[in-house]
Amino acid sequence: MKSPLRKTKTFEREFQNLQKKFGIVVRQLRKERDLSRAELARLAKFSQTTLEHIEQGKANPTLGRIENLAAALRHRLSYIFKLMQNLDE
Repeated sequence: MKSPLRKTKTFEREFQNLQKKFGIVVRQLRKERDLSRAELARLAKFSQTTLEHIEQGKANPTLGRIENLAAALRHRLSYIFKLMQNLDE
């Protein structure tokens, strides 16, 4: 039986697009709160390098890290995902 989540080129492209959008939104919200990367990384409880990779769309953060970022940015996950969706419009 084939896996329904077969990694095709389209899947990979869409996944990378999501990572990039997430990074853009995180960077926007961080700047709106006037936080440095170091400050947000400390609040979210991970390294500044990890945050840098997330903002650049080069990291695949776990749901736990995404939740930590949302809490540190003082936003609900649904709001962050809505902002990501709005990037398409």
